[in-house]
Amino acid sequence: MNAATAEWRKGWPSVALTALGLTCAPATLPVYTLGVLVAPLQGQFGWSRAAIQAAILFSTGLGLAGGPLAGWMVRSWGLRATVLSGLAGMALSLLACAGMTGWIWQLYAAYAMMSLLGAGANAVSWSTYVSSSFDRSRGLALGVALSGTGLSAVLMPRIASFGLGHGPWGDGSWRVAYLALATFVVVAALPLCALFVPKGANGYTSRALPAASVGMDVADVVRTARFWLVGLSSASIYMAVGGLIPNLVPALTDKGLSAAQAVQIMGVMGFAVIGGRIAVGVLVDRLWAPLVALLVLVPAAIGCLVLNTAQPASVYAICAAAIGLVTGMEFDMLAFLIGRYFGLRDYARIYGRLYMFLAVAAGGSPMLFGALFDRTGSYAIPAVLSAALFVAGAAMLLVLGKYPDLPATDKPGA
Repeated sequence: MNAATAEWRKGWPSVALTALGLTCAPATLPVYTLGVLVAPLQGQFGWSRAAIQAAILFSTGLGLAGGPLAGWMVRSWGLRATVLSGLAGMALSLLACAGMTGWIWQLYAAYAMMSLLGAGANAVSWSTYVSSSFDRSRGLALGVALSGTGLSAVLMPRIASFGLGHGPWGDGSWRVAYLALATFVVVAALPLCALFVPKGANGYTSRALPAASVGMDVADVVRTARFWLVGLSSASIYMAVGGLIPNLVPALTDKGLSAAQAVQIMGVMGFAVIGGRIAVGVLVDRLWAPLVALLVLVPAAIGCLVLNTAQPASVYAICAAAIGLVTGMEFDMLAFLIGRYFGLRDYARIYGRLYMFLAVAAGGSPMLFGALFDRTGSYAIPAVLSAALFVAGAAMLLVLGKYPDLPATDKPGA
């Protein structure tokens, strides 16, 4: 049995649980469902699209605090307590959404709860779990595990749409949508994670691999140019996808597509997210990761520009798939780059610091894109901006250089 096969035989539960857990993460569930809920909320309360999309600033943007918080929780509490508290926090936050009475601050408060109470269920915790379980095939493992964000893109809009179509409260059917999402967290995700996420040290910290003694302290990492290049590149890419995803459904319906067609195209994007994660995971185990990123980002930039033209639904679906490949790449690319450029010893806390870049970018961009729509009456400028951000993100990654030889240490791992 070769080393990679042995890793998979021992580490596959971390992959499966991560895929499930990330469907309910504060950086995925709100982003993939808010676009479905924009029209019902706007219709009932009269809120503008920009005001509604600003909720993502709270659910994702407050990851500025949630990322480091998750890193601290994994280090101090262990993975099991961290993710269970995060999933419970997500369920409570969704219930709070269902109870809104028409004040916009209630929407923002509920989405802020997702980021802070749900912090333990974000990618910092799950990526630490998978990275500590794999070495030789870490890229593929991360790709498969983090495809849970793609599963979220496929599944969560459908759950929300089901709730919208079966609500007994007329204009308040959006309440049923939020209740349906909360039910999924409580019935599907929480019990399985409670049963199978390990309690002990093996399998949830970087002590699980000998490579845990190799790497840099977070204090040293933040002083390197590579840290800032990775962070700013990730921010550029996530500003683009974070702004596009929650605005895609309204953008497509504005072009004459039905709501059902727009949701189907979101599903295409979701499958592309899954495919992108796996394909990129395979490639980064064999090729230089920044080159792989370039090959994914350039087609997505072209897809953004095509979205500005009049096309049949099938062409928009191809564009959405290209953008989905980027969405599928970014979390596992970031997780992989941290391991290869900075090591595993302080992995959770380094990831937590870099997650702050993603949080600010992805949290602010939906509001920015919505504001641009409110001002111009179209999504043309956001599409061009996204294309430019994809190219900028690729350029910064190409400057990282070859993987370094990392220092070994006798200090305990993160």
